[in-house]
Amino acid sequence: MKIKNITKPLALTGAAALLLSAAGCADTSWSFKTKEKTFSNGAWIYYTNAALSEAFTQIEKDTEVSVDVSKDDIASMKVGDKSIIDWVKEEATKDAKDYLTIEKLCAEYKLDLNKETYNNMKKTYTSYFDAGYMDLYKELGVSVDTFTDCFGMYNERSEQLFDYIYGKEGQKAVSDDEIKKYFTDNYTSYYYIPYSLKTTDPEDSEKTIDVDDDTKDKVKSDFSKYAKELNEGKSIDDIETEYKTDFETDSVPGVQNTEVLKDSNMSEDLQKAITELKAKQATIKVINDTQYLLYRGDIDAEAEELVKEESESTSNVSSHTVLHAMKGDDYKTYLEEQQKELKCEVNDACLSKYTVQRTIDILKKVHADDN
Repeated sequence: MKIKNITKPLALTGAAALLLSAAGCADTSWSFKTKEKTFSNGAWIYYTNAALSEAFTQIEKDTEVSVDVSKDDIASMKVGDKSIIDWVKEEATKDAKDYLTIEKLCAEYKLDLNKETYNNMKKTYTSYFDAGYMDLYKELGVSVDTFTDCFGMYNERSEQLFDYIYGKEGQKAVSDDEIKKYFTDNYTSYYYIPYSLKTTDPEDSEKTIDVDDDTKDKVKSDFSKYAKELNEGKSIDDIETEYKTDFETDSVPGVQNTEVLKDSNMSEDLQKAITELKAKQATIKVINDTQYLLYRGDIDAEAEELVKEESESTSNVSSHTVLHAMKGDDYKTYLEEQQKELKCEVNDACLSKYTVQRTIDILKKVHADDN
């Protein structure tokens, strides 16, 4: 058939076929692209997998039922009022653009990538891949380079940007006095030793009974002695040495920490008992069938230690941790606002080929094989 004899409808069909052929050959090696950075298809897969993990956590929290990846109909699930597929796609896209926004800002502020840090990270993750610890990512199609970038270097670059903004020489530098005030206003230093006043019933291992009166008296007497000595200035190390002797043990179940109590896992009754103490004060208290030796540390003294150079500080908390607590929400809001201005190409061909459903299917297969 001569070309000039091709009818118009047939010619249109041929053009459509040509377009379809071109679409089929579309470059799916990349997923997102900005002037500063291009993400591979593996990066998109990484983010869909990470978002799925977040989705499962949220679903389990909402339903109080564990997700069985190998058996459950994942695609039919919802996160809030959204289908899991839509939710994961949105979150994965947002996470990818979050990193691209950080890279854009790092470029604007001339914050160079530390190649030595990247190479060291890649070396570590390569050993994990080679040892078989990262087989899931191999199945998904996430390379060690992509994992190093999206997992390791994302955190590195985010910290680099955060420090540039809020660090000592930053655009919005936070002074030592501000850090100390936030620390003393929000954190609590404490130490306690618990001793259960219940024990296993020798006649029925599934039941508990009260410890005998002699044990109760001994614990109360010894703990009272420790509290008195702490109040007189004795150190926690000295108390623990005494405890080992008094209770004929090589270990002490003592808990020492400095944290925001409302964010801790301890019971409200225990939080309240610690909060009621003054700085450098110790006491004893029975809470929920447990005898406690309680001690509240000197948060003001710790605040002074907090802002010293890391090589000199003896604080249990780093000033960087406190700085993040202070400015974490501000930093998140800043990135969200900057992300709105991000000029980013999205490769729909890649996202259509490496779908959330594909990630789910591979996860189901891997989990089924593991079982």
